[in-house]
Amino acid sequence: MSDSAINIGLACGGSGGHISPALTLADSLRKNKFNPHFFTDIRGVHLINPNSCSIISSGSPSVKGFKKFYNIMKLVIGIFQSIYYLNRNKICLVIGFGGYTSVPTVIAAKILKIPSVIHEQNKILGKANRFCLLLCEKIALSFDLKFKLKNSKKQILTGNPISKAFEKVGDKQYLPLSRKRITLLIIGGSQGAKIFSEILPKTIELLPQKIKDKIYIYHQCRYEDKEKIITFYKKIKINYKVESFFDRIYNYFEEADLIISRSGGSTIAEIAAARRPSILIPFPYSTDNHQMENALEFKSKNAAILIEQKKLNEKYLLKTLNKLLIKKDLLSKMAKQARSLHIKDSSHQIIDLVKTIINGRLK
Repeated sequence: MSDSAINIGLACGGSGGHISPALTLADSLRKNKFNPHFFTDIRGVHLINPNSCSIISSGSPSVKGFKKFYNIMKLVIGIFQSIYYLNRNKICLVIGFGGYTSVPTVIAAKILKIPSVIHEQNKILGKANRFCLLLCEKIALSFDLKFKLKNSKKQILTGNPISKAFEKVGDKQYLPLSRKRITLLIIGGSQGAKIFSEILPKTIELLPQKIKDKIYIYHQCRYEDKEKIITFYKKIKINYKVESFFDRIYNYFEEADLIISRSGGSTIAEIAAARRPSILIPFPYSTDNHQMENALEFKSKNAAILIEQKKLNEKYLLKTLNKLLIKKDLLSKMAKQARSLHIKDSSHQIIDLVKTIINGRLK
């Protein structure tokens, strides 16, 4: 490979689950003398330097009626846009992270004979990645997939790119319930988190007084629920910090004795890297129910407690918390098992794959 910087296209939808690992990988690419350029939709633009980003038209062709025709037209437009931007930015390889925006970019790369790699963050292969699998050289996996690929030679287990800060948290000794306070980190996320805002604070109120006296809550919630939750925690005299977004959230992971969260790919990768036990409540309307499959992977390794949303109520959650918050050994075992699911240096493994493919092309 030459000493001059090589331009790499990162194609991803604008949702956090797709864009977060792409942003992490982009940082590592720059450190390895690559120039990352993003291909995303309008949602992702505010997270990316506009000088290294192209907005691509996209839509799901699986819908029915007039909207199907409309989305197919958007896909065709997206392919032509991608061809233009791939040529203009002299992209040598494309990495797709899922989401419908990745589809026109990977198709355009195939037309231009530019190699591509796709990355799957979840236990279930997403719809966009299922299509792109037919066109790419390799697929990088965060987990062994639930449904095995016909062409297993295409796959490589790399893990999910996340900030090194979470690994540094997990490298330290985890000593649950060893301080004067018991710390819970609640990660509501943005999608379907209203139920977290309703049930979790009410459950905290029902905890035994000896636990409530020691408990400290870090609660990330929807912006529209923030004031309501603060008012409730004040009323029940709980120590808390409530925000719609936690900057440098790995600092709160480090303080947490236990995490309560959804089970999206990036979140569970961070939990594993940080060596923390968790209660996972999958979002039941995630595509192909992938959050449930992610949570089942953790449950099967005794790394987390899984609670289905349809079973989530104050009584059920209270029973679970009462069990966990008095058992240091159980929390420690869960944390150890969570860390066993972490794959170190995911970004570097993907970059090594990129180098191998590019070097093979240059020979």
